[in-house]
Amino acid sequence: MMTDWLTKQTAAGVVHATPLDDGIVHEFTHDCPCGPAPQVVPGGVVLVHASLDGREHQEAT
Repeated sequence: MMTDWLTKQTAAGVVHATPLDDGIVHEFTHDCPCGPAPQVVPGGVVLVHASLDGREHQEAT
């Protein structure tokens, strides 16, 4: 299973973390169809996009 991520800063203090090789194409917006979850970090917000394989839940533990 591929578990790599792409990060991209889209605005001051806003970074998107999107899964690579996922079953859908992710949009670098807060209203991406996957329903990204915001995580407040020092200096801004990271929007963690949901993957179809659930890798963000496995890697968080």
